[in-house]
Amino acid sequence: MTESFYLTTAIAYVNAKPHVGHAYEFIASDAIVRYHRMLGQKVFFLSGVDEHSAKVEKAAAEAGLPPRDYCDKMSVVFRDLHEKIGSSLDGFIRTSDPQHHNTTKELLQRAYDNGDIYKSKYSGCYCYSCEAFYQEADLAEGNICPVHKTPIDWMEEENYFFRLSNYTEKLKQYYAEHPEFVYPESFKNEMLALLDRGLQDISISRSTTKWGISLPWDPDHVSYVWFDALSNYLTGVGFLFDEARFNTFWPADHHVIGKDITRFHAVLWPAMLMSCGIALPKQILVHGFIYHRGEKMSKTIGNIVDPLTLLDAYGADPLRYFLLREIAFGQDGNYSEESLINRYNADLANDIGNLFSRVCAMIKKYRAQVVPSVTTEAKVRAEIAKTLASYKAYMNKNALHNAVAAVWDLIGFANRYVDESEPWALAKDEAKAGRLDEVLLSLAELLRAVAVLVFPIMPVTAQTMLERLALPQNGDTPSLAQLDTPDQCAGRTVEQGAALFPRLEK
Repeated sequence: MTESFYLTTAIAYVNAKPHVGHAYEFIASDAIVRYHRMLGQKVFFLSGVDEHSAKVEKAAAEAGLPPRDYCDKMSVVFRDLHEKIGSSLDGFIRTSDPQHHNTTKELLQRAYDNGDIYKSKYSGCYCYSCEAFYQEADLAEGNICPVHKTPIDWMEEENYFFRLSNYTEKLKQYYAEHPEFVYPESFKNEMLALLDRGLQDISISRSTTKWGISLPWDPDHVSYVWFDALSNYLTGVGFLFDEARFNTFWPADHHVIGKDITRFHAVLWPAMLMSCGIALPKQILVHGFIYHRGEKMSKTIGNIVDPLTLLDAYGADPLRYFLLREIAFGQDGNYSEESLINRYNADLANDIGNLFSRVCAMIKKYRAQVVPSVTTEAKVRAEIAKTLASYKAYMNKNALHNAVAAVWDLIGFANRYVDESEPWALAKDEAKAGRLDEVLLSLAELLRAVAVLVFPIMPVTAQTMLERLALPQNGDTPSLAQLDTPDQCAGRTVEQGAALFPRLEK
């Protein structure tokens, strides 16, 4: 394990408001970085917004605002989403930031000086929503964009091009030497198939739009969106202006992205970095799409799910739990409000919420709120250790849904332990006072383990549980190492408090 850990999300286009897919990417990324902080690593977590593109310029015009004013307004919306879902960001970048202009110009100049950029006329299939050119072989039947399912436009323009074709064999070699570079495996195989077909040079400038970063050798052209956007991962961690930070965290451990932009991150981005003499990121971590009741979300259909509305209705931790539990990372997932409410009532109100209330109530009733100072039962210690091992194994592979399930298996064990131990019966027999003490401490220790393990998933709930167990973290990240030391609840005065998750009515 390295001392530092650097994770980025994709930067979000500001041409439209965020949807639940953005929330999922931010929540999953936040869960990963919180886990690595719990391991004791020094973490940098970056997100931000992509403000330069023809479609952002168009959206600004439709809103009756200059591009800069429009982007100022929309960037606040995405910052607000991060704040409401509990993102523990260390940096938030806007591609209009002056420091980012310097980064983009530096990369363009390096690639140009390396002979990898040239000027030429281009005619080809272009999707405005993707901001990308497509080969005809990549299009769906009827010349349809494979991502947005909309008709492709034919574009003819004189642009500067990046010699991506020069990097086909270099990228194949890199993939062979770094089999973990793209995860999950299915997306890596897609990229290998793309390389096998041979790469085409890609346009990296536009002369028909003025909202962007001008090329350092030709101010009549602005940088193509991907060359501009991808370099944010360097700017955000101090490239050219904070050498100590950059050297601490680069190369990035994970670029977390949606599957529709895999080829830009797993093919174009590493080729750009090779051209510029910069180390490549360690892994491109790809997640799937979220569907609404089985349908792809679309403005036309009118089924876009607004995460800010969900957060106002249910709160951050329930939404975080639902998305992380319901969706296997790397696969497509499905959202419906009925499923969210069902998960809330069954898993949160009944399982973890009821367990916490029952245990704290029994400690209050039988031992005046003070956890007995004895020793945790051996089988309980063993169950916690087993859960910790499986939890870490899943989290290390970013199998977030399996890690959440492992915590809920421990909650299930704790609920069965209550029923099998019958503290209420033990309390009636003074001769069994010692056994009651052991059971109550064991239950408190199970709650402590659950609270620590659930921290990356539901940080507010975890902090509340630890505070009520008289183990406050004072806003700090709890360490996973503390679970190696048993009996930490012994002698603590617990507080039951209000229900963690009051039941919801459908």
